[in-house]
Amino acid sequence: MLIYLDANIVQNCPDYITPGRRWATHPPGPELQIELHALDEIIEMACHGEVQDLEHRWDVAAPKHLLDELKRGCPSEEQLDAYRSLREAWHDLGVEKHGLPDAEAVDRARRRLARLKLKHPADTLHLAEAVAMGAAWFLTHDKEILRKTRSKANEPGVIEGVTVGRPSELRARMTFDPVFGLRVEERLQGNCI
Repeated sequence: MLIYLDANIVQNCPDYITPGRRWATHPPGPELQIELHALDEIIEMACHGEVQDLEHRWDVAAPKHLLDELKRGCPSEEQLDAYRSLREAWHDLGVEKHGLPDAEAVDRARRRLARLKLKHPADTLHLAEAVAMGAAWFLTHDKEILRKTRSKANEPGVIEGVTVGRPSELRARMTFDPVFGLRVEERLQGNCI
């Protein structure tokens, strides 16, 4: 399963979660803490599931555009280390299984998603990359993206086959079975664009 993490999630991880899986400092606000904790649990479960079932592993997309955006500004050393780890994991395993996003497919998806009228062009591009790559989930805590992709306030939306939600919403649907491995309960009636 392919998961696309929005830049706003990836940027916050190294600031608050240390490599030993402990909280370095608490995020500003309980909402971000909940989402980062859920993401931490997702990663832990995915790693545990991968040991049992490598064929059905979960990958996190790290296309060039996302990595370029993450490196803009003044990232800390911890952030740069996290971005390198993400890139290496993607290039070691993810690209082999899922491939690089096709520029034409991304452009077509970006034009279709323009009707969402997201304020930031980078947000539309990230979503278009997730669509073009066939990601199962697009995880974000961007309030505008979440609002514009949902048909129900507290349920993830589905945009061209990609479920758009918070890490906590994916985590709530995950189960690990010793026989069947890591699974996601499909109970979505989201916004199908």
